[in-house]
Amino acid sequence: MCDCEDETEGAAAYPGIPAEALTACTREIEADLPGERVPEEAWPVFLGEASGSLIWDHHERMARSREAALVMLSLRSGRG
Repeated sequence: MCDCEDETEGAAAYPGIPAEALTACTREIEADLPGERVPEEAWPVFLGEASGSLIWDHHERMARSREAALVMLSLRSGRG
């Protein structure tokens, strides 16, 4: 997975949800998933804080976790 970013990536794509809250919730959900956790060094790449590549399975695990975090945070804020 490349480090390219499009309009669906980054905190700006989720107005009204603080980036810190989204990141914390995403990481918490990922940690609770069954299976091997994503390595710590993959997070800055996924979050756009560093350049690099990701193993596809790690990217999918983090992306699924972010989707779940968005739903959870939207429901908490009354936007869901």
